[in-house]
Amino acid sequence: MTRINKPSIPTLGNAELQGDIYYVDGNMASTAGDGKSWASAYKSLATALAASHTDIARTSDRQWAGRNTIYVKGDSVDESLTKLAQKTEVIGVGSCNQHPRPRLEGTHVIEAQATADYMGCRFFNIEFYADTAGIIMTIPANQNGIVFQDCVFNGNSIATSGLNITSSHDTEINNCRFLNSFTTNCIKVEAGAITNFIVRDCMIQGAGIGIDFNCTTSQAVDCWAIDNLIHTVGLPIDSESDTAFLSLAVVGNRMITDVDTTTVTDGYDFVLGMAADNTITGKDETDAVPYVLQA
Repeated sequence: MTRINKPSIPTLGNAELQGDIYYVDGNMASTAGDGKSWASAYKSLATALAASHTDIARTSDRQWAGRNTIYVKGDSVDESLTKLAQKTEVIGVGSCNQHPRPRLEGTHVIEAQATADYMGCRFFNIEFYADTAGIIMTIPANQNGIVFQDCVFNGNSIATSGLNITSSHDTEINNCRFLNSFTTNCIKVEAGAITNFIVRDCMIQGAGIGIDFNCTTSQAVDCWAIDNLIHTVGLPIDSESDTAFLSLAVVGNRMITDVDTTTVTDGYDFVLGMAADNTITGKDETDAVPYVLQA
């Protein structure tokens, strides 16, 4: 399976070259920190996001052209986000129990772009952990350039969905894991125009649909599902667009499903003219997708 251009996690060594740095430690005893060091870290990620968002908007030193960085640790940080920060890297460090990343425990419904523009917010090495039934992370329309890299979406056997996205362009989900149930879908893209959507190199497991792509004819441009490992009870990939070149391109995915795939067109729903080098294993056989006609 070919891996292409996988981004790397930003490091402390280059963060200060592009913007300001903030620190979050969920184990801090007080909320009085200024976020400028680990010794005086913010206790809340929401506080750090608000500070970075305000900082990027400064006009006095042209800060809007830079990118800020937030480092997060603290075992499990218990909060539900409604706001992000534009042009900000959120990087998890340290551990939570046996897991080599911090845990953000909550249900996150990000406010509409009409309220604030959180373009270009990117998450690295964070475990998003469900604390109630529903969707772990909801991204509304036009909150563009949101990225999840090397993250985990943990359904905790109660979440219905891991990530829900509506008409937000330049969204990337890279090298992430979706695990522990997800009864409806792991990733859902709602109907509406979307460009440059990429889900790549992910391990996706759920009781429902894996990638539920609901953009219809003429709504999707340059959208890709590449090199993912998907194991679902329902369809691993379900795309509603039936038009080649205006739908989800499905390349190099390895899919396992409880669906009976004896009929070679069963077990998936996407445009074969936009697919290459996929395989699917159903109840009793493995097939190439697109399937190869025998002479």
